[in-house]
Amino acid sequence: MTGRVTRRGLLTGLATGGALTAAVPARASSTRPTAGATSTATSTGSSTTSTSLPLRVVLLELTPSTYAADDPARATVVVRARVEHRGSVPLTSLTARLVTQRSPVVARSNLDTWAGASDRASITRSSASSDDVVVGSGTLRPGESAEVLTTLPAASIGAGVGAHLAAVEVSDDSGRVGVARTFLVSAPGSVSPTPLTLLLPLVAGRDVSAAGLSTAVGQRLGPLVEGSADPRVAWALDPALTATAASVRAATQPGGDAPTASASPDPTASSSARPSAEQAELLSQWLDRLAAAAAVRDVVGLPFGDPDLEALSRAPSGPELLGRATTAAAGAFDGLTGDGVRTDVAWPADEAADEDLLGFCAERGASTVVLDDRCLVPDRDLTFTPVGRATVELPRGRSLVALVADATMSSVLADVADPDQAVLVRQRLVAEAATTTLQRPSDPRGQLLVAPRSFAPTASALSGLVADLEASGWALWQPLTGLLGTTAPDDGRSDPQVPTATARAALPPRHVEDVERQLDAVDDFRSALQASTPDADLLSQQRAALALLGVSWRGHTDELPQARAALARAVELLTAGVGIVTGSVRNLAAERSELPITVVNELDVPVVVDLVLRPRTPRVQLDTVPRQTVPARSQQRVAVPVRALANGSVVVDAQLRTPAGSPIGPAVDIRLNVRADVENWITAVVGGGAAGLLVLGVVRAFRKGNRRVDAAEHPVEPGAPTSPARESSAPADPGQPAQ
Repeated sequence: MTGRVTRRGLLTGLATGGALTAAVPARASSTRPTAGATSTATSTGSSTTSTSLPLRVVLLELTPSTYAADDPARATVVVRARVEHRGSVPLTSLTARLVTQRSPVVARSNLDTWAGASDRASITRSSASSDDVVVGSGTLRPGESAEVLTTLPAASIGAGVGAHLAAVEVSDDSGRVGVARTFLVSAPGSVSPTPLTLLLPLVAGRDVSAAGLSTAVGQRLGPLVEGSADPRVAWALDPALTATAASVRAATQPGGDAPTASASPDPTASSSARPSAEQAELLSQWLDRLAAAAAVRDVVGLPFGDPDLEALSRAPSGPELLGRATTAAAGAFDGLTGDGVRTDVAWPADEAADEDLLGFCAERGASTVVLDDRCLVPDRDLTFTPVGRATVELPRGRSLVALVADATMSSVLADVADPDQAVLVRQRLVAEAATTTLQRPSDPRGQLLVAPRSFAPTASALSGLVADLEASGWALWQPLTGLLGTTAPDDGRSDPQVPTATARAALPPRHVEDVERQLDAVDDFRSALQASTPDADLLSQQRAALALLGVSWRGHTDELPQARAALARAVELLTAGVGIVTGSVRNLAAERSELPITVVNELDVPVVVDLVLRPRTPRVQLDTVPRQTVPARSQQRVAVPVRALANGSVVVDAQLRTPAGSPIGPAVDIRLNVRADVENWITAVVGGGAAGLLVLGVVRAFRKGNRRVDAAEHPVEPGAPTSPARESSAPADPGQPAQ
C-alpha cells in the first residue's frame, strides 16, 4: 500500500489543472459541450471516452445521491462502476478506489472546471479515499470489461456541506490508467432549495408525415410524454404533432375517408410514407396520452413546424411565413384540455436572439421569449447566480419577458439521453443545485432548464432524474407559471447577444424564399378545388413545406435541396390530374368558327379552372373563355369562338390556371391549320352551281310548258268531219299543215 500511495502522491503533485479551489464569481459557463462528444471530459463530469488513458470507467450506480453521516440509510457512499479496456495492451495488477475532496466547492465554475479537467488532473486539496478494490481478476485484456464496487463512509468525507469533487480511479503498477469524474453531495440541512423549472420540447423534427411521426413517437416523443409524470414539467408543443396525429385518426375511423386531390398513387413514393394500421393505432393512443398529460401542466404552443425565427427575421418573406405557420397551428390545440395553451411565447433556436430578432417576435404577438444566460450574460460582478427571469427592453418603449435558461445545467441535462451518463448527470445537477443554493441560502432563485429539441432520453431516465433531484433536498420543481411570476431584478444581465456560431447556423435566406414559392403553389392550387373541407393531400404538402423551415433543419442544410425537390414533385403529382387533351391538328376553314378543347379532371373533387389561350402568331383571334367547373373524374368540352385573320399554320399555347392565377401543369400546344379562303371558294362553287341549276330548271320548265300547249286536244264542232290523222297514234308534225 505504501508504494501505491507514494505513486499517487507523485501524480497529484505533477497534475496540471488540478487546483480547483479558487473562488470566482458563480455564473453559468459560457460553453455548452455537445452531448455524446468523444473527448477527455463531458459536461456531466466524467471522461467516459478517454483519449489518453486505456481504460474507460462508466458509473453505473451511486447511492445515496446525497449523503448524511448521521443518517444510517445515507451514511455510506457506494459506487458501482464498469471498467472497459479500450487499449491494445493487456493490463495487470488493476485496482480501483473512490477518492473525494473533503472541502465542498464554493463556486459553480469549479464544478465545470473539474468536469472538463485532464485525465491526469488529480484532487490537490485534502482528500478521503476508499480502500483499493481489485478490478475483476486484476487483469484486463483489450476488449474486456469488469465491474467494481467501492464504498466510502460519509463520516470520512468531513462536515462540509455542499458538493465535493470526486472520482473513481483505476490504476496499475505504473499509475492511473482510467478515471471517471463525479461529485459527492451532502444533505442540505436547513436551507431553502433552489426552484427548478424544466421545459421539454415536443417537436416533430424534419419529417411531419404520419409515418415519420409514428417513428418519432416510438423513439423520442413517446418517452418524453411518459417520462413527464410530474405535472410541473412544462412542454413546448409543435402543433404539427397534434395536427398530423388527429388527421391520421380521422382518416382511419369508419366513414372518415374524406375526398382528396390524389389522382393516383405516386409510383415513386416510399411505402413508408403512409402509416400502417399499427402506426395509426400508435399515433391515436399517443394523442390520447398527450391530451391527458397536457391537461395538468403548462404548455407553450409553437408555430407550426417550429420555424427558425432567426432565418425568418432575415428573409423578406419572413413575416408572411411566420403568419402562415401561426395560421396553420389554429385548431391544432383544440383537443388539449386544462388551462389552455400559451401561444405568445417565442423560442428561438439555441435560446439566442439579438435585439432585431426580439423586435421581430414582439411585432408578431410574442410577449415572452425563451433565452439563456449566454444570450443575456450575468454581470461579472455578481457573486451569485441570478434568477432565471428577466425583462428585455426594446426600442419604441416595447419590452419582452425573458425566461432565461441556465446554459450549463441545460447542457448537462442533455446528456441524460446517454444511459452511460445517467448517474453522472444526476450527480452534476444535484451539485449545481447545491452550489447555487449555498450562494444565498435564504434567497432561493428559480432556474430554468431547457432540453435540446433532439432530446431523446428513456422514460425511466427522465422521470428518475426529476424525482431524484427533488429528493436530494437541494432542488424543488416549480411550474413555468411559477417562474414567470417571479420578480426579476432591474439589471444584472447584458444586452441580448448571439454567439457567432449560433447566428451562422440559421437556415439560408434563399432556402426560405424557395419554401415560400412552393407554399404559394400549394395554396393557389387549393383555390381551384371545390370541396367543403380542406383537401388532405394539399394540407399534407402545406405542412411539409412549413416543416422545411423548422429549427430541426439546422446542421442538415445539405439535405434541403433534396427535400425541396421531393416537395415540388409531390405538388406536381397533385396537379397532374387536371389537364388539356391536345389531340391532332385542327383545321379552320371559315373566318368564324369554334375551337373545341377538352379539359380532363382525374381528381376526386371538382375543380374550377381558367383556360388561357394565346396564339403565337396573329393569324387567329380567340375569345376569352369563361371560368370552367369540371366535375370530379370527368371531361368537359369547351367551345372557344375563333376568328381567322390570315391563312397558315398557328400554334396556340393553352394553359390551365387556378382562380388565384397560378398555372396548373405545363402549357400545351394546340396546332391549327387555317384556310379561311376555302369558305369563299366553297361558297362560290355552291352558289354558281345553284344558279346554273336554277337556270336549267327554268329553261326546261319553259320548253316543257310549250309542248303541253301544242299537244293538247281541241274540241270538235258538231257535224264536222273527223280527220283521220287524229285517229293516228303518232303526233302530227307541227311544221306541216294539217291535211
